Amino acid sequence: MARRAPINRRMVTREASDTIVLFRDAWGEVDKRFDLGRLGLPGDVTVLLAEAFRGHHAGSSPDTQRGCYRALRLFATFAREEDAVAGAADLSSTLVGRYMDWLNRQPGPDGKGWTAPSKANALAVLRYLVDWTKRHAPDRLPSRIDFPYNPWPNRSPTPRPKLSEAVLKSILQAAYEEIDEAWDRFETGQRILATRGAVPGVDARTCRFVRTIARVGNGVVTAASKVPYGVSTLSTRGGLRHLSGYLHLTLEYLPAFFLGLAVQTAGNPDPLRRLRRDCQSPHPLDEHRVMIDWGKSRAGAKVKRAQRRSFDRRRPYAAPNLIDRLIAMTAPLASQARVQERDLLFLMKSEKLGTVRLVSMSTLGKGIKKFIDRANVRIAIWNRAAPERWREPLPDFAAAFLRGSAATQVYTASQGDLIAAQALLNHARIDTTERYVRGPEAARIQAETIARAQVLMIGWVMGENTVSQSPPAAMPASVPFGHDCLNLLDGDRPGRPCSRLGACLRCPGLVIPLDAEHLARILQAIAALEEARRRIDPTRWALIYAESHRILTGDILPDFPGELHDAARAIMAGLPALPVLE
Repeated sequence: MARRAPINRRMVTREASDTIVLFRDAWGEVDKRFDLGRLGLPGDVTVLLAEAFRGHHAGSSPDTQRGCYRALRLFATFAREEDAVAGAADLSSTLVGRYMDWLNRQPGPDGKGWTAPSKANALAVLRYLVDWTKRHAPDRLPSRIDFPYNPWPNRSPTPRPKLSEAVLKSILQAAYEEIDEAWDRFETGQRILATRGAVPGVDARTCRFVRTIARVGNGVVTAASKVPYGVSTLSTRGGLRHLSGYLHLTLEYLPAFFLGLAVQTAGNPDPLRRLRRDCQSPHPLDEHRVMIDWGKSRAGAKVKRAQRRSFDRRRPYAAPNLIDRLIAMTAPLASQARVQERDLLFLMKSEKLGTVRLVSMSTLGKGIKKFIDRANVRIAIWNRAAPERWREPLPDFAAAFLRGSAATQVYTASQGDLIAAQALLNHARIDTTERYVRGPEAARIQAETIARAQVLMIGWVMGENTVSQSPPAAMPASVPFGHDCLNLLDGDRPGRPCSRLGACLRCPGLVIPLDAEHLARILQAIAALEEARRRIDPTRWALIYAESHRILTGDILPDFPGELHDAARAIMAGLPALPVLE
């Protein structure tokens, strides 16, 4: 018998190409691969852009990396149509002007040309890569190339559409209907898998299909070719896609959960899409409330601001209850997901790739469109059957509309208080919040406010006596931090909801835990007030700070046990310094 040649087991590594850009995740696996050699640009230009792409976007998100590649394909189309780039020497300021002129001539989806932000984004991608090359490899740019500052001023940007309160409520109701349907099917599937016998309310054939699919796919739906039943056989019970709902969350119902959380949290769509499975934590003061935290990469520069909202779990469709259902329904998917996505919440089984992945924004957007169609069919049936309880049909909306719509509702309910909307959206700058609430409703409130101010000013100038008004009735309110306000209208804005609800020491229902840490903060605040009393004018101190000092020393401090004072003074040394009062 002839002896076989030994197997060559040496590792063969493919040489990395200068035109292929690879981005790896935290586990070293290739996350994104872009072949710039397919753009059709000259070789030296392709290598220049590939190196800049690799260096500038190494820490960018996958969406930003894809956006950069799309912009480079657009630039390659310009270079091919205009025959504008023969080599790196053609990368000059003149080329930038020609590229801008070409962008101005491109027809948009509506035939009216691209919007100013779209053109600016396309040009900015090229500028970022050129600027990176200027810093790290200036010898690759033989010609001078400069970009104009703000080439397409967007002086009057069109605000995103705002959804009315009736539409938001209709979205939530439609989402809750699908959530209940998905949860009932999933619970039925859990009962089927928990026993080998019959399940009340479920026919034997469905039970057999579900158990077989779960066994073949290890708890997750698998390809139809691996299931020992034909397509026609499975279609008698809804098909493989329908039966997968008995095992785990499916793409059909994922948008309903996402929309329910998006409306309640008023969060950005992409950070909410990356919500983690451990995003919940108990509220420190209220046993019935749960805090939900999520990440937002652009919230803050060096110090990230927490994205957090608290919810009362006693409400059946509160965000924590929806998340608990999501955790249970995606548990089989999480066991088969990639390591870097195993801790995420919005997982799905990709029918195209056959793997468990985090749902993408494009897939989520398509799912929302299908959700709207299904919901409008049910709403139309409802409105025909019960016109006296009319439900608002759902318009064609995107997930990005919900954040601004929620902020507008808060802005309207607070009678034009932009700070209340800023607190909801967790913005560092008030002008960012203003762009979110900008729209017809905000313009109406602002016009009414200006009109009232003008009436008051004219009355004051003309010396007219103001009509006496009876004080409004007391408005009690519950606040998210475990205490009640006896009169929400008797605050810093008489007749209007107090802007410092729950944060003022004069709140009659304020609850302060009796522990050393809180006592340390109180002692620190008292010391700061007394230090300010020695420095500033006595009349001013008495007018602004005396009442707070009296409440701290006379009403709050005596309630703390004496044995806590020594421990509190020890904690004071490690507390951050309070800002200097004047």
